[in-house]
Amino acid sequence: MREQHWFWSFFAANSVAGAASPLLPLYVYFLGGGPREVGQMVAAASAVGVVASVLWGRLSDRTQRRKPMILISFGGLAVAYGTLPFVNRVSQLICLNAFVSLAWMASVTVAVLLIMESHSKSDWERQIGRFNVFSGLGWTAGLALGAAWTSFMHLLVGEGWGLRSLGAVISVLGAVATALAVLWVREPPLHISARTFRGMTTTVGTFLHERFRFAPTHLYHLLRPVQLLRFLQGRSAFGPELALWYYGALLAFLGFSMVFVLLPVFLRSELGWPNEIVYAVYLIHHAASVIAFRWARRAVDQWGHRPAVGLALVIRAIVFTGWAGVGAVIGGWAVPVLFVMAGLTWSYFQLASTAVVSRLAPAGLKGQSLGMYNALAGLGNMTGALIGGYLAESFGYQAPFLAGAALVMLSLPILLLEGRPLANEGAVEVSPPQS
Repeated sequence: MREQHWFWSFFAANSVAGAASPLLPLYVYFLGGGPREVGQMVAAASAVGVVASVLWGRLSDRTQRRKPMILISFGGLAVAYGTLPFVNRVSQLICLNAFVSLAWMASVTVAVLLIMESHSKSDWERQIGRFNVFSGLGWTAGLALGAAWTSFMHLLVGEGWGLRSLGAVISVLGAVATALAVLWVREPPLHISARTFRGMTTTVGTFLHERFRFAPTHLYHLLRPVQLLRFLQGRSAFGPELALWYYGALLAFLGFSMVFVLLPVFLRSELGWPNEIVYAVYLIHHAASVIAFRWARRAVDQWGHRPAVGLALVIRAIVFTGWAGVGAVIGGWAVPVLFVMAGLTWSYFQLASTAVVSRLAPAGLKGQSLGMYNALAGLGNMTGALIGGYLAESFGYQAPFLAGAALVMLSLPILLLEGRPLANEGAVEVSPPQS
């Protein structure tokens, strides 16, 4: 239907993001940077994303306008990546990625709002699921584009201009996304668009994706930063059981980030893999995550939420330990296998973990509880990126990989500690994750 044509603009924008996800750390390495600089780039973008999410969310609620924010977002991507061929210092790349984070959050803030304002309530779930499919396919297309382009251009003009020219290509894609949004995004009637971002997230929750983009997609606007501070001080209305789950999840996300943000540079610098092969294993990871979603739903239905989380974390700890042994103990042949296992386990962990938060949330605080979960995930990603980068720089890549595995194992007893039974233990109502 014509009113859904605007999904294609997000397909194009997610293609930009998918292609850029390995590109930026690989470009850090090309410019002479290492894991410390990659960690700094991730942390800086995440910090900007927190502030941007609050600002864009408030602007969305105040103006009740969605299309201008989408155009600003996609146009910002086009401008940012159009400057990539001229970037010749790591500090410039960190600033560029922070700007990308600022721009990207503008469209993240209003995308689901626009769906809800354009369709009846009975159709929300189907349309949000369809939107996620378009976004996920766009991400896949971007990874495939990155693999093909870097492979061809490396032979033609060398590694440096292969990376720079990919930046120019995805800049054009950003311009295409902007043009499609101009043509097809329509503002809903004013009497419908009185819905607020906070109201939307309280109704349908938030969606957290393990995308190895170096800008966050978490919806922080639901939660003021002062609420996160109060929670960390022990002052919250969420209850002890949900608070305990949050602390376990924070440890897990710390471990995830310490490993994943460093992988592109690890594959490039330690194993000597060409850029196109790095893109290929990320494509494998993404495909595994999407394919596993149906299996994860069935597993949660049969075993329950906590056992599914526990299985995912144990396997992830093994995967992280395996990455620590790559090159020293086991050969590079194991890397694709480890990426497949990481993709499979992400679906299990995120599907079950988000459902647990929703079910443990006190009455009337479901939206805020999901917002707290996303905010803590963002905090874990920022902190883990910085710590992982410094550990790798000081002690080698094995240090953050093993530390990440240890943190994941430490989170296990916290997350598996069961208090009251969860309501509707077998029911899962979460959209497919995108890696």
